[in-house]
This record gives sequence, structure tokens and C-alpha cells, in this order.
Amino acid sequence: MRYRTVADIFSQISGIYDRFLNFATAGQIHRWQERLISLMGTEGDWLDVGTGTGEVLRKLPRNGFRIGIDPAYGMLKVAKEKCVGCFFVQALGENLPFRNSSFDRISLSLVFRHLQNKLTFLEEAHRVLKSGGKVGIIDIGKFKGTGILLFLMRTLLRPVGNLIFGKEKWDFFIHSVEESFTLDEVVDMFESKGFKVLHKERKFLGIIHIVVAVKTD
Repeated sequence: MRYRTVADIFSQISGIYDRFLNFATAGQIHRWQERLISLMGTEGDWLDVGTGTGEVLRKLPRNGFRIGIDPAYGMLKVAKEKCVGCFFVQALGENLPFRNSSFDRISLSLVFRHLQNKLTFLEEAHRVLKSGGKVGIIDIGKFKGTGILLFLMRTLLRPVGNLIFGKEKWDFFIHSVEESFTLDEVVDMFESKGFKVLHKERKFLGIIHIVVAVKTD
């Protein structure tokens, strides 16, 4: 699916996205984001990729430059209203519009699986991170029950998903789960692009992965 279509989908749901995400995660999304921040540390300048409504940046202390990027303009409008002191740019993770060694931290909250070229993003993240900089992700990953989750999304949950989002958007969410990776696969991708994984853990019955890695070369 092209990024223009993805951006249109997320722009259209920007007004309900926070409520849906809070419901879908039983309110745990905020704890996961706070956990990621605590693992990464808040020192220096921070880039949030696929920032959505800006929730990760909103949770950070104001002790550095805070910028979020997203291809969905509708999401960025909501983010700017929520995080007045932050800066937002419409851009893609695979083509970061920043100079080399610009940031100390890069975060992605429920975004990594949506990237069309994950290895290219990791190369870009490595480029714009300062020496010793960290990148951290929260994402849906493959786990033992992924097949069951997909079955439920295609059957029992489909009427609700179609009603709230529409068929095209719900199909997109199903596809994004199909495109998820195991925790070990994610670690291998990071380590193949000049990162050392410092921390990895599973949440929410193994559905959610949290990974933090540091730039090593």
C-alpha cells in the first residue's frame, strides 16, 4: 500500500485515533510509551517517527528539541494542538529531512511495521543519530496467537472495525498485523544496521514488543 493511501487513512481517523488506541490497548498504550521513554532516557534532542497525534512527545520533559514526523497531515494537526512546544514535519521515516548526527533519541510507537522499507529506515536512523544515540520502538509483533488475532479481526471484530473505520481502513489494520515480525527478527534487523540492542521485552500477552538499541558505529 502506497504511503499516500496510508496517510489518507490515518488523516481520516485522526479525530478518533486516540480514543480507539486507548480502547484497543485497554489503556496500556500510555504505560508502554512511558516505559519506552524511561528505558531510552530523555537527554538531548528527540525525533518521534510516525508521531501520529504526538503522544510520545507530549510525555517528554521540555529539556531538548522535540520534533515529530508523519506522512498524515491530519495527524500532525492534532499533534500540534496537543504539544504546542513541539515541532512537526510531514515526512517519511525512510527519507529523514535532517542532517547527519542531529538527534540523541529516535522513537516509534506502533509504527515500525508500517514502514515500507524497514532497513532503509534503520540506515536513516543511524545517519541522523549522534554517536551513542538510541532508537526505541513499541510495536505489534508476531507471537504464538497471531493467527488467532488475525482470525478475530477478519471475523468477529470485522463488523465493529468496518463500522468505526470503514472496510478499507480495517483491511489496512489487518494487513499491518500480517506484516509484523517476531522479536528476534526485529533484533536481527537492528543489529544488521549498526545498532546494539540494549533491551527487549514483550507486553500484552506477547502481542506488543518494546526494543531499545544504541548506535554502535
